[in-house]
Amino acid sequence: MTEATQAARIQDTGVQSPKLEIRGLRKAFGALVATNDVNIDVLPGEIHALIGPNGAGKTTLISQVSGELMPDAGQILLDGQDITRLPAHKRASVGLARSFQISQLYNDFTAEDNVALAVQAQSSKRFNMLSNARKQSDLREPASRALEQVGLVNRGHLRVSELAHGEKRQLELAIALSLNASVLLLDEPMAGLGAEESQRMKDILLGLKGQYAILLVEHDMDIVFALADRVTVLVYGKPIFTGTPDEVRANNDVRDAYLGREE
Repeated sequence: MTEATQAARIQDTGVQSPKLEIRGLRKAFGALVATNDVNIDVLPGEIHALIGPNGAGKTTLISQVSGELMPDAGQILLDGQDITRLPAHKRASVGLARSFQISQLYNDFTAEDNVALAVQAQSSKRFNMLSNARKQSDLREPASRALEQVGLVNRGHLRVSELAHGEKRQLELAIALSLNASVLLLDEPMAGLGAEESQRMKDILLGLKGQYAILLVEHDMDIVFALADRVTVLVYGKPIFTGTPDEVRANNDVRDAYLGREE
């Protein structure tokens, strides 16, 4: 990032404290260094995209932030709180939610049931989960709100097995939103979607912009440049550039390492 861009960002944001900070994160598997001294921050209300070629370490990085992998070195801070060693299942309770990696939807339950169960899993009311989730308004109401945010409120009565693929991705996002997280980790939300479904998801994410701090991993560069406030380019586990979409497009190192192949 250029000094001028950094100064403009500070002026525009009023020196906001990052919601999410990744400091010197490193993870190696034997001789393979998957993430190498990664430093990234995500500001309140910002969509910060992470791009790079296959094997760049994007999924490994997201897995460390979500708590599924423990880093070898470095720190992960959420609202200034060190969560580096916090187990994955506890990170949602402090404001971090991940979506779009491995679907954990219950196909025989309705869309609304799935969201209500996710809400219940984060609460203290875990006994007799299914019957509670179907009856209690304190679970149904946040489930309905989350479905409305992703455009599925009128499909909530359908079993997951009856939903189209794109609707299942919307449902996964609704589950993440229902957890009242302030930071969302979105791992390739457009994967497997057709053109119409991708446009729908893009519109949903644009509607969420400004409400959440979002770290987005996505291969579709048109989507990245339409959504992101800033973009970090990861190559061989190390960030080579962070800037606005226009700055990323214009950077020769980025074009040589990645965008030249895409464009």
